[in-house]
Amino acid sequence: MIYFDNAASTPLCNAAKDVVIQDFANPSSPHALGLESERLIKNAAKDIASILGVKSNELIFTSGGTESNNLGILGVALALKSAKGTSATIKIRYGKLEHPSVISPIKYLTGLPGFEIVDNENEYADIICQSQVSSETGDIFKVNKHPGSILFIDGAQAFCKMRPPTDADIYSFSGHKIHAPMGVGGLVIRSGIKIKPQTFGGGQQRELRAGTENVNVIVAMAEAAKYFIASDGDKRVRKINSVMQSLVEEIPNTYINQLTSETSPYILSLSFPGLRGETLTNLLSARGLYVSMGTACQSAKKDRILHSLIGKERAESAIRLSFSYQNTEDEAHMAKEIIKVAVAELRRSYK
Repeated sequence: MIYFDNAASTPLCNAAKDVVIQDFANPSSPHALGLESERLIKNAAKDIASILGVKSNELIFTSGGTESNNLGILGVALALKSAKGTSATIKIRYGKLEHPSVISPIKYLTGLPGFEIVDNENEYADIICQSQVSSETGDIFKVNKHPGSILFIDGAQAFCKMRPPTDADIYSFSGHKIHAPMGVGGLVIRSGIKIKPQTFGGGQQRELRAGTENVNVIVAMAEAAKYFIASDGDKRVRKINSVMQSLVEEIPNTYINQLTSETSPYILSLSFPGLRGETLTNLLSARGLYVSMGTACQSAKKDRILHSLIGKERAESAIRLSFSYQNTEDEAHMAKEIIKVAVAELRRSYK
């Protein structure tokens, strides 16, 4: 088996596995075991904050990237609307290839009075929402932040791979992209930025995100993050990416899908015009190579946007390869041969 779908989710690393099976007390309990759990969460926050280059008191933990995106976008938009008054219109702009968990809360807001989407990059927006790295193509996006705007960055595909932009006001991330468990993530809220909580209860995490903290997965995410940084996997991933890019030279009519001047080495989008990405993905899966056609949370709207950016034929024939430090160059060379044979077979069958 060769697993090249790490942008969707990653296998647990041993450092995270060792933590997940441990027993922890409720961190809100006043006894010694509860206080120990609270201490572990605080230490996890310090470790992750150090990796992100932020302060630990700017960090809260969530159930993953989707909750982080919803809490960050809805929370800041509603807080800003409350501060500006009922007659104000809050303008929101988002990037071209955003994840559904970014687009959906924005669309929800625009169904309420006083919120509006702006498409023009040169027009002022109160809130700018942008993925740091595209989950579709691996493109690294840079944003020109207007003075006075609040910049929200979806960092799911960048966490532990690159620092957040220094001018990001809110930054979301997810654990299961870095070999931590599913169901844990976080949100950086810079000092001075106000958000309205979306859940209410026991007042945990500065009353911004109610609910008993999941100690196991929070600590496991911190351990996975530290191991990810220490692994120095970036060099290995760049070599793997380079091997897979050579398919463009070895298979006629093959393209790399890239929209900007810089991409993450962890994601590579390839198109084989004349084929269906779904058909190729299924054939590769049957032969032990696991890839995808794009983000696991697809939306028709986003598909149409991708069509407009790279063309319908290339978009529909695209597959996404995504790598991790657990992959090897040998796997890349084997994967390349599997893809070459599969593409040749499918193209012959279509003639």
